[in-house]
Amino acid sequence: MESSGAAGYQVVVAGAGPVGMCAAIDLALRGVSVFICESRAADDFGIGKVNLTNGRSMEHFRRWGIADRLRANDPVPDNVIRDLTMSTRANGYIIFNAEGGNEWRERLPIASEVPEWAPFQAIEKTLRERVLELDNNITFVPFASAVDFVQDGDGVDLAYEHEGETKTVRCEYLVIADGPYSALRKKANLRLEGDTLFRNFSWHFRAPELKNLFKKTQLSSHTFFLNDNGYGDLLAPQSENDHWIYMVSPTPEGVDPHDWETVKKMMFSSVGQEFETFEEQGWEWGSHTRMIRSFNYGRAVLVGDAAHLTPPFGGFGMNMGVGDAADIGWKISAMLEGWGGPQLLGTYSLERRDVCKFIIEGSAHNNRLWGKALVREYMEEDSERGAKVRAEVRDFIIKEKTQQFKSLGAQFGYHYAGSPIIMNDGSPVPPMVYGEYEPSSIPGCRTPHVWLSDNDSLYDHLGSGFCLLALDDDINTEPFEAAATDVGMPLKVLRMNNPDVRAQYDRKLTLIRPDQHVAWRGDKLPEDCGYIVDVVRGAAQYRH
Repeated sequence: MESSGAAGYQVVVAGAGPVGMCAAIDLALRGVSVFICESRAADDFGIGKVNLTNGRSMEHFRRWGIADRLRANDPVPDNVIRDLTMSTRANGYIIFNAEGGNEWRERLPIASEVPEWAPFQAIEKTLRERVLELDNNITFVPFASAVDFVQDGDGVDLAYEHEGETKTVRCEYLVIADGPYSALRKKANLRLEGDTLFRNFSWHFRAPELKNLFKKTQLSSHTFFLNDNGYGDLLAPQSENDHWIYMVSPTPEGVDPHDWETVKKMMFSSVGQEFETFEEQGWEWGSHTRMIRSFNYGRAVLVGDAAHLTPPFGGFGMNMGVGDAADIGWKISAMLEGWGGPQLLGTYSLERRDVCKFIIEGSAHNNRLWGKALVREYMEEDSERGAKVRAEVRDFIIKEKTQQFKSLGAQFGYHYAGSPIIMNDGSPVPPMVYGEYEPSSIPGCRTPHVWLSDNDSLYDHLGSGFCLLALDDDINTEPFEAAATDVGMPLKVLRMNNPDVRAQYDRKLTLIRPDQHVAWRGDKLPEDCGYIVDVVRGAAQYRH
């Protein structure tokens, strides 16, 4: 495939799954012209195993104007309790209950949004609606499969199959978001390195009466079954209580995961009785701990499952990709606008790869402690002995698996402190702990969140570019503003006298990146403000 010359679009996104659409939305809201090719129809929202948009992803959804819309598009009714429940059977004993699912139902001080337990179809529908609304900047082409690309010093040519023909589109940058079996990743000879822990399977089906079987226990967003079967299985409602997903991890030896009759018997056994079902779709998939060595490939970047695969326990598959989109969106935009320096694009892989490795390792731990690892003899027995065993299992879950259900660190606590565009001030960087989070304004960390009033978040005032948060009215920020203006870097100065904000920030000045991470802080401006501006935009080496 030869280069076609001038770019027709600034960015091409190959693949319109959730992560590809997130990248396209972030770019389009920054004024970038985007071409998306997707193999499915425009109204095909697919079937997936994703059921959770976590708190950090919802913060990005809020920034993109779709957090409330996702909640509105969620088809799961309010009578389904947004908890994670571990039970012996549908009408058995509750072993453990994680209230509020992964964290909470109600607003917390630390975040502008809470997780949303909406099924995959609702997530894709919400994102697709936003993509189509942004048609001034986004061209969406369905039934178009990306097959190859070549790049040169000025841009990228993407070949895609559409309406029986192979067509080519030219762009300045390419975002590869075509999933775990990425055709473009293979064309670039990039390999996902790592391991496969288990093979698993999922089935989507309809069962109008299944909801009525949860009597002694409760109908939750996720019900995990722990019983003598030892399957490691779960049920999750997907719509008005008649559409469900059944997942088994790992696939038991000798079980054909594609045989619905076999799968039904397993499910009936775990639930505790038979019920009417209507099969829809099933598939087998792996619990992987895999990544490519670099998420950057010249003028192409890989995001989401095309770049990394994680076990599902913790719910980070899609959510890691949302983080990818938030990191790369402002950097590509900076390069297109001319204020991004030569080092900026390469920091995408440097920042995201370490974070993804951290999350993958934690999720792998969650996945290993499941199924037979949690089953004990007598745990289903209606006796004092049975009650004692169930209490022991509950205590073990609290000790060993709390991080799966309280993954605050994996959501909000990761940082980019080692990045060359982060100016560390010598403060000790907080460790990244999967299950724990303490807000910090140390450079590299997600900037501490504060509620200014009932529904007014500090994040709502940061803007889409860099933001200089000033907590002292006497500081003259004009030299910093001038330095940013000189190179075209978008900058907003936000002056705050709010005592709650002051309590969260350790310096009078905090420079916040477009993705809400701290880039620099200090109590006064340095003599050379241009140097700070150059470092954070990737145009100068940071002199430690």
